[in-house]
Amino acid sequence: MDEQILRQTIANNLLFYRKKAGYTQLELAEKLNYSDKLISKWERAEGVPDIYTLCKLAELFRINVNSLINESPKKILTYHMNKDIISLLSSIIVWLVAVVTFVFLKIFIPDFEKSWLCFIYAVPLSLIVLFVFNNIFKRHLMSFILVSLLIWGVLLSIFLSIKILNLWLIFFIGIPLQIMTVLWYLLKRPIK
Repeated sequence: MDEQILRQTIANNLLFYRKKAGYTQLELAEKLNYSDKLISKWERAEGVPDIYTLCKLAELFRINVNSLINESPKKILTYHMNKDIISLLSSIIVWLVAVVTFVFLKIFIPDFEKSWLCFIYAVPLSLIVLFVFNNIFKRHLMSFILVSLLIWGVLLSIFLSIKILNLWLIFFIGIPLQIMTVLWYLLKRPIK
C-alpha cells in the first residue's frame, strides 16, 4: 500500500471513530497524553501514530487496529445495518406466518375461539429467530435481553393457552430461569 494512501486511510478512520466516540481532538489528546495539535496532524494525514498509539486508540474506540488501518468505517456501518435488516426480516417472516395462520383459521374454522393465540405464539418464535441471529452476529447484550424476553414470552404463551386454576404459578419458573440467564450473560460477556 502506498504510504500516502495509508496515511489518508488512518486519518479518515481516526476522524470517523473520534467523532463517533464523541471526543474532541483535545479530549482524545488528553486520553493519550499527547497534544491536540498532534491529533490534528494525524487527522490531516500529515503523520501517523506509532503502533503503540494505534493499539491505544483501538482500545479507546473499542475496535481492532485493522479498523484504523484498513477498513472503511462506512463499509462497517453498512455491514452492521445489513445484519439488522436480516434479523428483522427473519422476524417479520414469523409474524407473516402468524397472520396467515390466523386468517386461515378464521376462514376455515370460524368457531375456533383461540385463533388469536397465533399472535401470542409468534412472540417467542420471533424472539428465538432474533436470538439465533444475535448469537451469529456476536451481540451478547442483545442476546441476553432476547433470552429474558423469551423466558417470559413462553411462560405467558403457556398461561394464555391453558385454562387451569392457579396456572399463574407457572411464572415462578421464570425466576430461576432469569437468574440463570443473568449468570449465563455474565460468563459469556467478553472481558475487556
